[in-house]
Amino acid sequence: MARGSLHFLRVQLQNITGFCFQLCKDAQAMNRQYSCKISELEAEAEQARAELTEAQKQLQDLEVQGGRDAADRSKAQECRRKIAAAQSKVQVLKQKQRDTVQLASLSAQSERRVQELERNVQNMKQQQDLLQRRLREESQQKRRLESEMQKGKHRVKELEIKNEQQQKILRIKTEEIAAFQRQRRSGSNGSVVSLEEQQKIEEQKRWLDEEMEKVLEQRRGLEDLEGELTKREEILAKKEALLLERSDLETKKLRSSQALSKDLLTLSSRIESLERELTERNGLLRSSSAQDSQQIRQEISNLRQEKELLFKQKVELDDKLRQGNLLSPEEERTLFQLDEAIEALDAAIEYKNEAITQRQRQLRASGSMLTQWEMNLMAKLTYLSASETRALLCKYFDKVVSLREEERRLQMALAELELRVEEQQNLVEWLEAALERQQLEADRRLTQQQKEHERNIQLLLQQCREQMDEGLAGRQRQYEGLIHSLSKELNFCKIANQELNIKLREMCGLVNHAGEQSKGPNCDSRLSSGVQGRLCEDAKSTLDTEKVQKSRGEMRELVHAPLPPTWRRSSLPTEDQYSMEELRQRAACELSNNRIIQPSMNSTHWSGTRARRELRRLSLNTGPLHSSSAIIDVRRNPV
Repeated sequence: MARGSLHFLRVQLQNITGFCFQLCKDAQAMNRQYSCKISELEAEAEQARAELTEAQKQLQDLEVQGGRDAADRSKAQECRRKIAAAQSKVQVLKQKQRDTVQLASLSAQSERRVQELERNVQNMKQQQDLLQRRLREESQQKRRLESEMQKGKHRVKELEIKNEQQQKILRIKTEEIAAFQRQRRSGSNGSVVSLEEQQKIEEQKRWLDEEMEKVLEQRRGLEDLEGELTKREEILAKKEALLLERSDLETKKLRSSQALSKDLLTLSSRIESLERELTERNGLLRSSSAQDSQQIRQEISNLRQEKELLFKQKVELDDKLRQGNLLSPEEERTLFQLDEAIEALDAAIEYKNEAITQRQRQLRASGSMLTQWEMNLMAKLTYLSASETRALLCKYFDKVVSLREEERRLQMALAELELRVEEQQNLVEWLEAALERQQLEADRRLTQQQKEHERNIQLLLQQCREQMDEGLAGRQRQYEGLIHSLSKELNFCKIANQELNIKLREMCGLVNHAGEQSKGPNCDSRLSSGVQGRLCEDAKSTLDTEKVQKSRGEMRELVHAPLPPTWRRSSLPTEDQYSMEELRQRAACELSNNRIIQPSMNSTHWSGTRARRELRRLSLNTGPLHSSSAIIDVRRNPV
């Protein structure tokens, strides 16, 4: 891992140093070029200023002389043209000088970039030294851990060999104990072991148990050490992968910075070429005719726009290179995350190293104790007699048998528990399936009930709508029939009223005419009797019509129905009132006319008066019919 990072740093240092040297050379060349160009521009500017001052002096001299001939005027115009050309040239030279100064500042910025790169190179060299020191430390630690692992493996192998030997010895001893027990049961050569010997055997058995526990702890410690070592190897592999990814991103960043620097150089060269083209076009513009000047000005404007665009691009690239925004935001975030992950892995590696060293110290201490225990064990076993050794082996054989029985019992219990767990899992799965079915059934019922409820609501709404429509339609038809019948009656009453009014006017005219032209009382009496007969007939017909209309059931309902609260007598139509007023006025006129009639006209006067009274009474009798129609009209359109 560290070697790979060191190789990557060496490559980066070589690339950056070469790039720095190239940038230094380019910057020096650009500085020399721009300094020469600035001096040339300053000389051209001085020359243009001198020409401008000379032309201005000549123009002033001509103006002082005040010559009016054509030669003087042509000289003055030529001086003015020279002055304008010199001014334009001075402006162009000033613009060029400003552009050159800006380009020189860009070269200075590139020098600052070179300095920054040199500082980065120094930092990378320091990082390289640090990584070399860490590489040496890690290599030393790795060698130390490898030697310790080799020792631990060798020790494990020795312990395994010793364990095999002890197992063989135990098998032999168990066989001897079994033979001894068979002999003791047969009673051929048996001898009873005393109580003291049994106690001694028990103590030795406890001691052996303690020593076996120590051996088991030693083995567990070795297993833990191997696990820690494997975990540390995994962490180191992850760290190497992260370092490789980070090195790839840094390489990409360096390449992008180099590409930006090349783009800057190409833009600078393009800007210089555009400046040369602009100077050539300006020279052509001064020496060109009026026809070609427009095209040359258009080319100059296009070249200036292209120059401004390239200059903006160069400034943007320079800002990007100065700020260090060479990667995309996602790559920058990935690089930051990689740095954090590498720091976390370094901390984890340090923790694992401490844990491994602690385990190794514990294993060394326990290993020395184990060797001491082996020596003590062998010494104690050599001091034991044959009978004690047989008794101890018999005890351990019994213990092994009991342990095997306990193991078998535990296996059976474990199998039973596994079966129970499997049954419980099946039960849980069945209950979950039943619960899911119940939920689906409940959802189905709920949706069905909602549909039924919505269907019932729609049905009730439809029934209510139909009932309302039927009621409204029936009422509407009833009202339309009543309105139609009432409108017919109203029209009939209006026609009857008009006919009566016409008849009344005719009768009044006949009465007046008869009163003027009559010569005897007999004629007057006959006329009055005829008029009275006709009036009586008309009155009878009107009364019969009125009785027929009142006999109708709809008229009775409307007459007996309550009137609206806004009804007033003044709201009735005034058609009858107008007719009554007209009758009154005619009666008054006839009365005034009759006052100046001769005394021989008394019978006619009284008969006309009676006729007028009959007409008035008849008109008053026809009033209820019109008033009833007016009442009906008020019910339709209340005030």
